[in-house]
Amino acid sequence: MIGALNGSSVRTFATVAFAVCGFLGLIIWGEYSSWRSQVVRIEAELVQTSKALVQHADDTIDMSKFPLSALMTQIEQERADPNLAVKIAATMKRQVDTTSWLDTLSVMSADGRIVATSSQVQTQNLSFADRDYFKFHKSSITRQPVLSKPVKSRISGEWILPITQRISNLDGSFGGIAFASITVADFVKFFEAFRIGNEGSFQLIRSDGIILARQPFVESLMATDVSGYDLFKVHLAHGEEGSYHYISPVDGTQRIGGFYRSQHSGLVGLAAASQSEALSAWMRGAHQRWLSGIVVVTITGMLAWRWRRQVLLRRAGEALLVAREAEFRLLAEGSSDLIQRFNGLGVREYLSPSSKEIFGIDAEHMIGTSILDNLHEDDREGVIQMMNRLRSGSLRENMIVRRKRADGKQIWLETTLNRLPGAIAEIKDIRLVAVTRDVTRQKKLQEELDQLANTDELTQLANRRSFNIHFDEMVERATMQKLPLSLLMIDADRFKFFNDTYGHAAGDDCLKALAQVALGSIRRAKDLAARYGGEEIAILLPDTDVTGAERVAQTIRQRVANLKLPHEKNIPWGYVTISIGTATLHSDEAGLLTASELFDRADHALYQAKNAGRNQVLAAEDEGVIAAMITGSRSA
Repeated sequence: MIGALNGSSVRTFATVAFAVCGFLGLIIWGEYSSWRSQVVRIEAELVQTSKALVQHADDTIDMSKFPLSALMTQIEQERADPNLAVKIAATMKRQVDTTSWLDTLSVMSADGRIVATSSQVQTQNLSFADRDYFKFHKSSITRQPVLSKPVKSRISGEWILPITQRISNLDGSFGGIAFASITVADFVKFFEAFRIGNEGSFQLIRSDGIILARQPFVESLMATDVSGYDLFKVHLAHGEEGSYHYISPVDGTQRIGGFYRSQHSGLVGLAAASQSEALSAWMRGAHQRWLSGIVVVTITGMLAWRWRRQVLLRRAGEALLVAREAEFRLLAEGSSDLIQRFNGLGVREYLSPSSKEIFGIDAEHMIGTSILDNLHEDDREGVIQMMNRLRSGSLRENMIVRRKRADGKQIWLETTLNRLPGAIAEIKDIRLVAVTRDVTRQKKLQEELDQLANTDELTQLANRRSFNIHFDEMVERATMQKLPLSLLMIDADRFKFFNDTYGHAAGDDCLKALAQVALGSIRRAKDLAARYGGEEIAILLPDTDVTGAERVAQTIRQRVANLKLPHEKNIPWGYVTISIGTATLHSDEAGLLTASELFDRADHALYQAKNAGRNQVLAAEDEGVIAAMITGSRSA
């Protein structure tokens, strides 16, 4: 009898030990999953940060080209004017004074001497003929603005990013260059607004691997070539964005880097955080959990040892049942994550006390509830499919879903379900163990970064990148569903004269007012208003025909006129007005008209509206632009 009881004790102890190891494995896997989730979150944040940096750089550099364009236009139109140098100097001074991110504007002659500049520093004895950008334009016939390597300014002594454009004489020969500069310090200041730790770093790199700006600033690294590093040779060769782990060749710090390359300019942004610094908060929490785990394991071991001593005096079956239940609860209730047990029908049989913190409900009140209760409607089908896979034999499934708490607040939950082994006769006899944690904060941060990367900073409308993405999607959807899609292109009349008269600050306020009118004139959630560039605003109106588009356009035009924003150079009205071109993808054009062609129609209609006298709406039809103007009284 004693021998049989000892044999049963050994078998029971082995079973309990196996269960303990299984739960320990579950906790260890949970810790690894938590660590991976933290790393993935950090990588995603760094990629989003690098996108924001590159978007800012693209916008700043693109906007720097406008003063150059205006300068080139004035030079070409007034070549014969003997006071040209004085005039362009005044123009440059005004543009620099009203543009915070622009450092200097200059015009250099064919011998590299400064003819006119916005700087007040004496430059008569300075020659720039030895600069790389000067040599480039002297030997090249391109008339496009060029972003050159960063250089140390001979005027201010600061590191700057030169944006230059060739000036050609009437016979096509080299006549000098127009020069605009942005201080590297402005980019560094923008980088500092992103908090990624004391050991973090940012880099802005030209498409050929030349470092344009860096934080922390290291002068010896400016304009150096990093195209031979893994970032270019390995990672950018496989994708436009991503993340990787590396050891910095500058300071030897092990970092996590998120990179992004602009399809518009080729600029590359790299945002990197120290691995030890980024994971320090998680490590502090992990140490506490590990200590708790050791305590739980120790307690479990002591209980198992004591139980083994007493099992000879107790009935083997009763001792086994008590030990298993005690061990399960010790392990589950000692974890900061929520541990649940479900049957094969998805009904809860057990929850750890963490349910109060995560769900806002005590564990005992949730026993018997379904895994589908209070789930977001969009996530229910995915959970049903996951449960079917587990019933069909899958051993492990992961999911991230939205659920409503007891207080009505929506939260995001990351859950891993494991199917317990064993031969199962019926579905209801299947047992599933789930580890759940609240990831709402991480999801919210990711959404905020996405919003930052897709919104125009000045007008708070969608930016051009967001517009292009939605435009392609709406054209594709309209084509598939055979529904109309209308596009409005809006442009402020004589806006350059407005800026020249009232200054760029007033111009910015005017653009904000136009953006608010555009937003206030569209009602549906699926409509989109975006700043396309400069003073141009684009509006997408899905499921809207020609008549509807003209009605919306006319409403916007009239509301802008009603603002009565002073604009003395906008003759004959004397206040700010807009011109609008509209184009519609008709339902019978499905598959025959591309997004680019639809945009060209609206843009041409806008051009015709400008030529026809401004302050009006002009619609484009299949056969071309029709002079069907929908205007109000010009005396209004």
